[in-house]
Amino acid sequence: MGLCGEVGNIDKTKIYGVMPYVAPEVLRRRPYTQESDIYSLGMIMYFVATGRQPFSNRAHDHILALDICKGVRPEINELEAPRCYINLM
Repeated sequence: MGLCGEVGNIDKTKIYGVMPYVAPEVLRRRPYTQESDIYSLGMIMYFVATGRQPFSNRAHDHILALDICKGVRPEINELEAPRCYINLM
Protein backbone atom coordinates (compact mmCIF):
# COMPACT_ATOMS: atom_id res chain seq x y z
CA MET A 1 0.00 0.00 0.00
CA GLY A 2 2.92 2.34 0.43
CA LEU A 3 1.89 3.53 3.88
CA CYS A 4 4.99 2.38 5.68
CA GLY A 5 8.61 1.61 5.01
CA GLU A 6 12.08 1.58 6.44
CA VAL A 7 13.11 4.79 8.17
CA GLY A 8 16.31 4.90 6.13
CA ASN A 9 14.34 5.04 2.87
CA ILE A 10 12.76 8.45 3.46
CA ASP A 11 13.07 10.95 0.61
CA LYS A 12 14.48 14.01 2.39
CA THR A 13 13.22 16.33 -0.36
CA LYS A 14 9.56 15.61 0.46
CA ILE A 15 7.32 16.77 3.29
CA TYR A 16 5.46 13.96 5.03
CA GLY A 17 2.40 14.46 7.18
CA VAL A 18 -0.96 16.16 7.42
CA MET A 19 -0.65 19.93 7.10
CA PRO A 20 -2.00 21.01 10.53
CA TYR A 21 0.34 18.58 12.29
CA VAL A 22 3.50 19.48 10.37
CA ALA A 23 5.90 21.81 12.20
CA PRO A 24 6.67 25.23 10.70
CA GLU A 25 10.35 24.43 10.19
CA VAL A 26 9.44 21.33 8.19
CA LEU A 27 7.09 23.41 6.03
CA ARG A 28 10.15 25.62 5.41
CA ARG A 29 11.95 22.51 4.09
CA ARG A 30 14.23 22.13 7.10
CA PRO A 31 14.93 18.62 8.44
CA TYR A 32 12.60 16.78 10.78
CA THR A 33 13.89 17.01 14.36
CA GLN A 34 12.75 16.17 17.88
CA GLU A 35 11.47 19.73 18.11
CA SER A 36 9.27 19.25 15.04
CA ASP A 37 7.91 16.09 16.67
CA ILE A 38 7.03 18.16 19.77
CA TYR A 39 5.05 20.58 17.58
CA SER A 40 3.12 17.62 16.14
CA LEU A 41 2.51 16.30 19.65
CA GLY A 42 1.06 19.70 20.59
CA MET A 43 -1.42 19.40 17.72
CA ILE A 44 -2.36 15.90 18.91
CA MET A 45 -2.87 17.35 22.41
CA TYR A 46 -5.16 19.98 20.86
CA PHE A 47 -7.25 17.23 19.26
CA VAL A 48 -7.44 15.27 22.53
CA ALA A 49 -8.52 18.39 24.47
CA THR A 50 -11.09 19.70 22.00
CA GLY A 51 -12.21 16.74 19.91
CA ARG A 52 -11.53 18.89 16.84
CA GLN A 53 -8.80 18.59 14.26
CA PRO A 54 -6.42 21.58 14.32
CA PHE A 55 -7.46 24.16 11.73
CA SER A 56 -10.59 22.16 10.87
CA ASN A 57 -12.30 25.39 9.81
CA ARG A 58 -9.70 26.15 7.12
CA ALA A 59 -8.56 24.71 3.83
CA HIS A 60 -5.31 22.78 4.15
CA ASP A 61 -3.53 24.77 1.47
CA HIS A 62 -0.50 27.00 0.95
CA ILE A 63 -2.21 29.87 2.81
CA LEU A 64 -2.53 27.71 5.93
CA ALA A 65 1.12 26.64 5.52
CA LEU A 66 2.19 30.30 5.40
CA ASP A 67 0.08 31.11 8.48
CA ILE A 68 1.57 28.18 10.42
CA CYS A 69 5.03 29.48 9.51
CA LYS A 70 3.99 32.94 10.78
CA GLY A 71 3.05 31.43 14.16
CA VAL A 72 -0.72 31.09 13.80
CA ARG A 73 -2.02 28.31 16.05
CA PRO A 74 -5.50 26.86 16.57
CA GLU A 75 -7.50 28.62 19.25
CA ILE A 76 -8.29 26.90 22.52
CA ASN A 77 -9.78 28.28 25.72
CA GLU A 78 -9.90 27.29 29.37
CA LEU A 79 -13.39 25.83 28.98
CA GLU A 80 -11.85 23.16 26.73
CA ALA A 81 -8.68 22.45 28.71
CA PRO A 82 -6.95 23.59 31.90
CA ARG A 83 -4.51 26.50 31.59
CA CYS A 84 -1.53 24.26 32.44
CA TYR A 85 -2.44 21.93 29.55
CA ILE A 86 -2.87 24.88 27.17
CA ASN A 87 0.53 26.28 28.22
CA LEU A 88 2.15 22.89 27.62
CA MET A 89 0.80 22.78 24.09
